[in-house]
Amino acid sequence: MAFQLLLDRNNSFSFSYIGDGSQALLGIEPADLAADISLFLKLIHPEDSPAFTESMFLSAKKLTFWSWEGRVILSSGELKWLTLGSSPLKREDGKVEWEGLVVNVTQTKLDELELIRSQQQLREFSSHIQDAKEQERLRIAREVHDEIGGLLTAIKMDLAWLKERLPKTRKLLTDKTTTIENMVDKAMTAARNLAHSLRPGYLDSFGIVAAIEMEASEFEQRTGIKCLLTHNDEEMEIDLHPDVSIALFRIFQESLTNIMKHAQASEVRILIQNNPDCIELTISDNGRGFSQDARLKPRSFGLRGIQERVAHFGGQVSFTSAPGAGTTVSVTVPHIPSDATPSDTLAQPQQPLL
Repeated sequence: MAFQLLLDRNNSFSFSYIGDGSQALLGIEPADLAADISLFLKLIHPEDSPAFTESMFLSAKKLTFWSWEGRVILSSGELKWLTLGSSPLKREDGKVEWEGLVVNVTQTKLDELELIRSQQQLREFSSHIQDAKEQERLRIAREVHDEIGGLLTAIKMDLAWLKERLPKTRKLLTDKTTTIENMVDKAMTAARNLAHSLRPGYLDSFGIVAAIEMEASEFEQRTGIKCLLTHNDEEMEIDLHPDVSIALFRIFQESLTNIMKHAQASEVRILIQNNPDCIELTISDNGRGFSQDARLKPRSFGLRGIQERVAHFGGQVSFTSAPGAGTTVSVTVPHIPSDATPSDTLAQPQQPLL
Protein backbone atom coordinates (compact mmCIF):
# COMPACT_ATOMS: atom_id res chain seq x y z
CA MET A 1 0.00 0.00 0.00
CA ALA A 2 1.46 3.32 -1.05
CA PHE A 3 0.97 6.31 1.26
CA GLN A 4 1.92 9.89 1.97
CA LEU A 5 1.97 11.02 5.59
CA LEU A 6 2.29 14.60 6.82
CA LEU A 7 3.56 15.73 10.24
CA ASP A 8 2.94 19.39 11.12
CA ARG A 9 4.74 21.64 13.60
CA ASN A 10 2.28 20.71 16.34
CA ASN A 11 3.25 17.02 16.01
CA SER A 12 -0.15 16.06 14.66
CA PHE A 13 -0.06 13.80 11.64
CA SER A 14 -2.40 12.54 8.96
CA PHE A 15 -2.41 10.73 5.65
CA SER A 16 -2.37 13.06 2.66
CA TYR A 17 -2.60 10.14 0.23
CA ILE A 18 -3.54 6.46 0.44
CA GLY A 19 -3.17 3.99 -2.42
CA ASP A 20 -5.82 1.59 -3.60
CA GLY A 21 -4.21 -1.30 -1.75
CA SER A 22 -5.65 -0.23 1.62
CA GLN A 23 -8.89 -2.13 1.07
CA ALA A 24 -7.09 -5.42 0.41
CA LEU A 25 -4.51 -4.84 3.13
CA LEU A 26 -6.58 -3.31 5.93
CA GLY A 27 -10.21 -3.64 4.87
CA ILE A 28 -10.59 0.18 4.82
CA GLU A 29 -11.34 2.35 1.81
CA PRO A 30 -8.56 4.81 0.80
CA ALA A 31 -10.81 7.85 1.18
CA ASP A 32 -11.86 6.86 4.71
CA LEU A 33 -8.25 6.23 5.76
CA ALA A 34 -7.06 9.53 4.28
CA ALA A 35 -9.83 11.37 6.10
CA ASP A 36 -9.18 9.77 9.50
CA ILE A 37 -5.74 8.29 10.36
CA SER A 38 -7.11 7.00 13.66
CA LEU A 39 -8.79 4.22 11.69
CA PHE A 40 -5.30 2.88 11.02
CA LEU A 41 -3.87 3.65 14.46
CA LYS A 42 -6.70 1.71 16.15
CA LEU A 43 -5.72 -1.41 14.17
CA ILE A 44 -2.13 -1.45 15.46
CA HIS A 45 -1.47 -4.05 18.13
CA PRO A 46 -1.16 -2.36 21.56
CA GLU A 47 2.35 -3.76 22.04
CA ASP A 48 3.53 -2.34 18.69
CA SER A 49 1.77 1.03 18.78
CA PRO A 50 4.40 2.94 20.81
CA ALA A 51 7.17 1.87 18.42
CA PHE A 52 5.14 3.24 15.48
CA THR A 53 4.94 6.81 16.81
CA GLU A 54 8.41 6.78 18.39
CA SER A 55 10.08 5.67 15.15
CA MET A 56 8.11 8.27 13.19
CA PHE A 57 9.12 11.16 15.46
CA LEU A 58 12.74 9.98 15.47
CA SER A 59 12.74 9.91 11.68
CA ALA A 60 11.28 13.43 11.59
CA LYS A 61 13.80 14.78 14.07
CA LYS A 62 16.88 13.32 12.38
CA LEU A 63 15.45 13.15 8.84
CA THR A 64 16.49 9.53 8.60
CA PHE A 65 14.76 6.61 6.92
CA TRP A 66 11.59 5.56 8.74
CA SER A 67 11.34 1.82 9.24
CA TRP A 68 8.69 0.09 11.34
CA GLU A 69 7.47 -3.47 11.67
CA GLY A 70 4.45 -4.47 13.68
CA ARG A 71 1.11 -6.21 13.90
CA VAL A 72 -2.37 -4.98 13.06
CA ILE A 73 -5.65 -6.61 14.05
CA LEU A 74 -8.35 -6.13 11.43
CA SER A 75 -12.04 -5.68 12.25
CA SER A 76 -12.54 -9.32 11.24
CA GLY A 77 -10.09 -10.40 13.95
CA GLU A 78 -7.38 -11.38 11.46
CA LEU A 79 -3.84 -10.55 12.56
CA LYS A 80 -1.32 -9.31 9.99
CA TRP A 81 2.34 -8.39 10.17
CA LEU A 82 3.19 -5.19 8.31
CA THR A 83 6.47 -3.49 7.49
CA LEU A 84 6.67 0.20 6.66
CA GLY A 85 9.48 2.00 4.89
CA SER A 86 9.74 5.64 3.90
CA SER A 87 12.20 8.53 3.55
CA PRO A 88 11.28 11.91 5.10
CA LEU A 89 11.33 15.26 3.34
CA LYS A 90 11.22 18.56 5.25
CA ARG A 91 9.09 21.10 3.39
CA GLU A 92 9.56 24.87 3.31
CA ASP A 93 6.60 25.35 5.63
CA GLY A 94 8.35 23.27 8.32
CA LYS A 95 6.20 20.21 7.91
CA VAL A 96 7.73 16.77 7.40
CA GLU A 97 6.34 14.53 4.67
CA TRP A 98 6.92 10.85 4.03
CA GLU A 99 6.23 8.92 0.86
CA GLY A 100 6.53 5.20 1.25
CA LEU A 101 5.03 1.73 1.23
CA VAL A 102 3.35 -0.55 3.73
CA VAL A 103 3.81 -4.22 2.85
CA ASN A 104 2.12 -7.34 4.19
CA VAL A 105 4.89 -9.62 5.54
CA THR A 106 2.63 -11.95 7.52
CA GLN A 107 3.71 -15.16 5.79
CA THR A 108 7.39 -14.25 6.02
CA LYS A 109 7.00 -13.45 9.71
CA LEU A 110 5.11 -16.68 10.38
CA ASP A 111 7.87 -18.62 8.62
CA GLU A 112 10.45 -16.78 10.71
CA LEU A 113 8.59 -17.56 13.94
CA GLU A 114 8.24 -21.19 12.88
CA LEU A 115 11.98 -21.34 12.24
CA ILE A 116 12.68 -19.88 15.70
CA ARG A 117 10.28 -22.41 17.24
CA SER A 118 11.96 -25.27 15.36
CA GLN A 119 15.40 -24.09 16.48
CA GLN A 120 14.17 -23.96 20.07
CA GLN A 121 12.78 -27.49 19.78
CA LEU A 122 16.09 -28.72 18.34
CA ARG A 123 17.96 -27.03 21.18
CA GLU A 124 15.66 -28.64 23.75
CA PHE A 125 16.07 -32.02 22.04
CA SER A 126 19.85 -31.60 22.02
CA SER A 127 19.78 -30.74 25.72
CA HIS A 128 17.61 -33.79 26.40
CA ILE A 129 20.14 -35.98 24.57
CA GLN A 130 22.99 -34.48 26.61
CA ASP A 131 21.11 -35.14 29.86
CA ALA A 132 20.29 -38.69 28.79
CA LYS A 133 23.94 -39.31 27.89
CA GLU A 134 25.11 -38.09 31.28
CA GLN A 135 22.57 -40.27 33.06
CA GLU A 136 23.62 -43.30 31.02
CA ARG A 137 27.29 -42.57 31.64
CA LEU A 138 26.63 -42.36 35.37
CA ARG A 139 24.65 -45.61 35.33
CA ILE A 140 27.42 -47.48 33.49
CA ALA A 141 30.11 -45.96 35.72
CA ARG A 142 28.28 -47.19 38.80
CA GLU A 143 27.84 -50.64 37.32
CA VAL A 144 31.57 -50.78 36.55
CA HIS A 145 32.29 -49.64 40.10
CA ASP A 146 29.81 -51.88 41.91
CA GLU A 147 29.77 -55.01 39.76
CA ILE A 148 33.08 -55.29 37.92
CA GLY A 149 35.04 -53.52 40.63
CA GLY A 150 33.57 -55.75 43.32
CA LEU A 151 34.25 -58.94 41.35
CA LEU A 152 37.85 -57.96 40.65
CA THR A 153 38.43 -57.16 44.31
CA ALA A 154 37.00 -60.55 45.32
CA ILE A 155 39.19 -62.33 42.75
CA LYS A 156 42.28 -60.57 44.06
CA MET A 157 41.45 -61.52 47.66
CA ASP A 158 40.91 -65.17 46.66
CA LEU A 159 44.20 -65.19 44.78
CA ALA A 160 46.00 -63.82 47.83
CA TRP A 161 44.36 -66.52 50.00
CA LEU A 162 45.38 -69.23 47.50
CA LYS A 163 48.93 -67.91 47.14
CA GLU A 164 49.53 -68.02 50.88
CA ARG A 165 48.56 -71.69 50.99
CA LEU A 166 50.59 -72.89 48.03
CA PRO A 167 53.74 -74.81 48.92
CA LYS A 168 56.79 -72.60 48.52
CA THR A 169 58.44 -75.42 46.62
CA ARG A 170 55.86 -75.18 43.83
CA LYS A 171 57.53 -72.17 42.16
CA LEU A 172 55.65 -72.67 38.89
CA LEU A 173 52.30 -72.33 40.65
CA THR A 174 53.33 -69.34 42.77
CA ASP A 175 54.71 -67.56 39.70
CA LYS A 176 51.44 -68.23 37.88
CA THR A 177 49.36 -66.75 40.71
CA THR A 178 51.61 -63.69 40.74
CA THR A 179 51.05 -63.27 37.00
CA ILE A 180 47.28 -63.56 37.51
CA GLU A 181 47.47 -61.00 40.35
CA ASN A 182 49.23 -58.55 38.02
CA MET A 183 46.56 -59.09 35.37
CA VAL A 184 43.83 -58.43 37.94
CA ASP A 185 45.62 -55.22 39.00
CA LYS A 186 45.67 -54.08 35.36
CA ALA A 187 41.97 -54.92 35.01
CA MET A 188 41.19 -52.92 38.15
CA THR A 189 43.14 -49.95 36.80
CA ALA A 190 41.32 -50.21 33.46
CA ALA A 191 37.95 -50.36 35.24
CA ARG A 192 38.87 -47.35 37.39
CA ASN A 193 39.92 -45.35 34.31
CA LEU A 194 36.74 -46.36 32.48
CA ALA A 195 34.52 -45.25 35.37
CA HIS A 196 36.46 -41.98 35.60
CA SER A 197 36.07 -41.24 31.88
CA LEU A 198 32.33 -41.91 32.10
CA ARG A 199 31.73 -39.83 35.20
CA PRO A 200 34.58 -38.36 37.30
CA GLY A 201 33.68 -39.10 40.90
CA TYR A 202 35.69 -36.18 42.27
CA LEU A 203 33.41 -33.75 40.41
CA ASP A 204 30.53 -34.71 42.69
CA SER A 205 32.74 -35.08 45.77
CA PHE A 206 34.99 -32.01 45.55
CA GLY A 207 33.37 -29.60 43.08
CA ILE A 208 34.18 -28.03 39.74
CA VAL A 209 37.48 -26.32 40.70
CA ALA A 210 39.07 -29.48 42.07
CA ALA A 211 37.72 -31.54 39.14
CA ILE A 212 39.18 -29.14 36.57
CA GLU A 213 42.48 -29.00 38.49
CA MET A 214 42.75 -32.81 38.52
CA GLU A 215 41.74 -33.09 34.87
CA ALA A 216 44.32 -30.46 33.90
CA SER A 217 47.01 -32.28 35.89
CA GLU A 218 46.25 -35.58 34.16
CA PHE A 219 46.19 -33.83 30.78
CA GLU A 220 49.60 -32.28 31.48
CA GLN A 221 51.09 -35.64 32.46
CA ARG A 222 49.57 -37.34 29.42
CA THR A 223 50.50 -34.77 26.77
CA GLY A 224 53.37 -32.73 28.22
CA ILE A 225 51.38 -29.51 27.64
CA LYS A 226 51.72 -27.23 30.67
CA CYS A 227 48.44 -26.24 32.34
CA LEU A 228 48.08 -23.18 34.61
CA LEU A 229 44.86 -22.82 36.62
CA THR A 230 43.70 -19.58 38.25
CA HIS A 231 40.47 -19.01 40.15
CA ASN A 232 39.22 -16.03 42.13
CA ASP A 233 37.42 -17.98 44.83
CA GLU A 234 39.18 -18.66 48.12
CA GLU A 235 37.07 -21.78 48.53
CA MET A 236 38.07 -24.73 46.39
CA GLU A 237 34.43 -25.77 46.17
CA ILE A 238 32.03 -23.48 44.30
CA ASP A 239 28.35 -24.18 44.94
CA LEU A 240 26.89 -24.95 41.50
CA HIS A 241 23.81 -26.72 40.25
CA PRO A 242 25.01 -30.26 39.41
CA ASP A 243 23.87 -29.99 35.79
CA VAL A 244 25.85 -26.75 35.34
CA SER A 245 28.85 -28.36 36.99
CA ILE A 246 28.93 -31.37 34.65
CA ALA A 247 28.31 -29.12 31.62
CA LEU A 248 31.31 -26.91 32.47
CA PHE A 249 33.44 -29.99 33.06
CA ARG A 250 32.47 -31.49 29.67
CA ILE A 251 33.20 -28.14 27.98
CA PHE A 252 36.64 -28.16 29.62
CA GLN A 253 37.27 -31.74 28.48
CA GLU A 254 36.20 -30.90 24.91
CA SER A 255 38.48 -27.85 24.88
CA LEU A 256 41.46 -29.93 26.05
CA THR A 257 40.69 -32.54 23.39
CA ASN A 258 40.68 -29.85 20.69
CA ILE A 259 43.98 -28.46 22.01
CA MET A 260 45.59 -31.91 21.99
CA LYS A 261 44.35 -32.73 18.47
CA HIS A 262 44.74 -29.44 16.63
CA ALA A 263 46.46 -26.62 18.53
CA GLN A 264 50.10 -27.78 18.68
CA ALA A 265 50.29 -25.73 21.90
CA SER A 266 52.86 -25.84 24.69
CA GLU A 267 50.80 -24.11 27.35
CA VAL A 268 47.15 -23.85 28.44
CA ARG A 269 45.80 -21.23 30.83
CA ILE A 270 42.52 -21.85 32.68
CA LEU A 271 40.64 -19.12 34.54
CA ILE A 272 37.58 -19.75 36.74
CA GLN A 273 35.74 -16.68 38.01
CA ASN A 274 32.83 -17.13 40.39
CA ASN A 275 30.73 -13.96 40.22
CA PRO A 276 27.56 -13.19 42.21
CA ASP A 277 25.28 -13.84 39.24
CA CYS A 278 27.32 -16.18 37.02
CA ILE A 279 30.38 -18.37 36.69
CA GLU A 280 32.97 -17.82 33.97
CA LEU A 281 35.34 -20.40 32.52
CA THR A 282 38.11 -19.32 30.15
CA ILE A 283 40.52 -21.71 28.42
CA SER A 284 43.39 -20.18 26.42
CA ASP A 285 46.23 -21.85 24.56
CA ASN A 286 49.32 -20.56 22.75
CA GLY A 287 48.86 -22.85 19.78
CA ARG A 288 48.52 -22.23 16.07
CA GLY A 289 44.89 -21.00 16.26
CA PHE A 290 42.39 -21.26 13.43
CA SER A 291 40.56 -19.05 10.96
CA GLN A 292 36.86 -18.20 10.91
CA ASP A 293 36.43 -20.44 7.86
CA ALA A 294 37.84 -23.41 9.78
CA ARG A 295 35.39 -22.80 12.59
CA LEU A 296 32.45 -22.86 10.17
CA LYS A 297 33.38 -26.21 8.65
CA PRO A 298 30.38 -28.59 8.50
CA ARG A 299 31.93 -31.12 10.89
CA SER A 300 32.97 -28.71 13.67
CA PHE A 301 30.86 -30.68 16.12
CA GLY A 302 33.08 -30.00 19.13
CA LEU A 303 32.57 -26.23 19.05
CA ARG A 304 28.88 -26.62 18.27
CA GLY A 305 28.51 -29.01 21.19
CA ILE A 306 29.99 -26.37 23.49
CA GLN A 307 27.57 -23.78 22.13
CA GLU A 308 24.58 -26.07 22.69
CA ARG A 309 25.61 -26.89 26.26
CA VAL A 310 25.94 -23.20 27.12
CA ALA A 311 22.71 -22.20 25.36
CA HIS A 312 20.81 -24.80 27.40
CA PHE A 313 21.48 -22.72 30.55
CA GLY A 314 20.97 -19.33 28.90
CA GLY A 315 24.69 -18.58 28.95
CA GLN A 316 27.12 -17.12 26.46
CA VAL A 317 30.20 -18.51 24.73
CA SER A 318 32.81 -16.88 22.52
CA PHE A 319 35.69 -18.31 20.49
CA THR A 320 38.61 -15.98 19.85
CA SER A 321 41.29 -17.22 17.50
CA ALA A 322 43.44 -16.38 14.54
CA PRO A 323 46.14 -18.32 12.67
CA GLY A 324 49.31 -18.25 14.75
CA ALA A 325 47.67 -16.40 17.66
CA GLY A 326 46.31 -19.23 19.80
CA THR A 327 42.70 -19.80 20.83
CA THR A 328 40.55 -18.63 23.72
CA VAL A 329 37.23 -20.20 24.69
CA SER A 330 35.19 -18.04 27.08
CA VAL A 331 32.06 -19.44 28.71
CA THR A 332 29.62 -17.60 30.97
CA VAL A 333 26.76 -19.46 32.65
CA PRO A 334 24.28 -17.80 35.04
CA HIS A 335 23.92 -19.27 38.51
CA ILE A 336 20.93 -21.58 38.89
CA PRO A 337 19.43 -22.32 42.33
CA SER A 338 20.51 -25.79 43.42
CA ASP A 339 16.86 -26.79 43.92
CA ALA A 340 15.72 -25.61 40.48
CA THR A 341 14.51 -28.73 38.64
CA PRO A 342 17.58 -30.70 39.73
CA SER A 343 18.56 -33.82 37.87
CA ASP A 344 18.52 -36.09 40.91
CA THR A 345 20.26 -38.94 39.13
CA LEU A 346 23.16 -36.77 38.12
CA ALA A 347 23.37 -35.07 41.49
CA GLN A 348 24.07 -38.22 43.52
CA PRO A 349 27.77 -38.42 44.48
CA GLN A 350 29.79 -41.34 43.22
CA GLN A 351 32.09 -43.22 45.61
CA PRO A 352 35.76 -43.71 44.66
CA LEU A 353 36.24 -46.83 42.56
CA LEU A 354 37.99 -49.74 44.25
